[in-house]
Amino acid sequence: MISLNGIEKVYHSQSGQIHALRGINLEVKAGEIFGVIGKSGAGKSTLIRCINRLEQPTAGTVIVDGQDITKLTENELRESRKKIGMIFQHFNLLSSRTVFDNIAFPLELAGYAKQDIEDTVVRLLKLVGLSDKRDQYPSQLSGGQKQRVGIARALANRPKVLLCDEATSALDPQTTKSILELLKDINRELKLTIVLITHEMHVIKEICDQVAVMENGLIIEQGPILDIFTQPQAAITQEFIGTIMNHDLPDHFKDMPLSRTPLPDSKLLLRLSFIGDAAGEPIIAGMIRRFDIDVSILYGNMDHIRNVSFGTLIVELSGNQDAIHRALEYTKAHEVGSEVIGYVPRHAYAAV
Repeated sequence: MISLNGIEKVYHSQSGQIHALRGINLEVKAGEIFGVIGKSGAGKSTLIRCINRLEQPTAGTVIVDGQDITKLTENELRESRKKIGMIFQHFNLLSSRTVFDNIAFPLELAGYAKQDIEDTVVRLLKLVGLSDKRDQYPSQLSGGQKQRVGIARALANRPKVLLCDEATSALDPQTTKSILELLKDINRELKLTIVLITHEMHVIKEICDQVAVMENGLIIEQGPILDIFTQPQAAITQEFIGTIMNHDLPDHFKDMPLSRTPLPDSKLLLRLSFIGDAAGEPIIAGMIRRFDIDVSILYGNMDHIRNVSFGTLIVELSGNQDAIHRALEYTKAHEVGSEVIGYVPRHAYAAV
């Protein structure tokens, strides 16, 4: 549906060139919710605005539904943009128009008949849950209601793609959740392809199928949401995930001397990762029963993405080193990820 190939964007200023995008390659499949996350200045807003050519790429091609957006004339681009809806962080509603008239505005510009406009707007008001607000003005609406109007307006021309530029950043957590639920419903009911940019990882977790992580104008990591959450590679990705999931070692272990190799009379600190069916397996009980070792759970976290369970445990293993080694092999046989944090001498506990 959307293919970005070698996208570059360079701005020229009095202080010199600003390289906002550096060779971006991205594929978004039809019907997918694709998230782009990055900190301020990463280039994500520039990237999404290149998709509908609100920003003209300095180099590269943007293909949307088989059409190269970068090669269109102004008239052709206006027609193409009718199939690419967009919603914004600050809503961008017309304050002098009612809710009904805001949604009707793009249809009026497109020359639709009055009855067609009425039918379309009434349908969209029902879709976004604002049928009772049709005659109110933006100043009379809450932030979440304003964004629902923005979504309805973006859907007026029956687009195939919906671009969301920090669409929930100005909203409180509960309103954000309701807007994300609405976007999921729209994606499911209308088979709409959605590209969403944000700096909030919980938004990515809640709604996206795929995610790309941006830093300094580059995509440094991308893939299915479950893979990125459970096996983050880049430091910035780990930082984002750390805002909603704690993978850190408990504080009282951070100052202990850790060895990567077994020590006499030591305990092993192990991070276990569970995905899918493995999350329901009694792995800890199995290790204790089979290998005659002691296992203490120091920290645990469980969550769900797209109805798939995943979680992390930090555990402490003590006992015969051969038995501990066999216990590690046992976790691998049950498709449980295991990461050796280190070995801690028993006498280190007395010093904490």
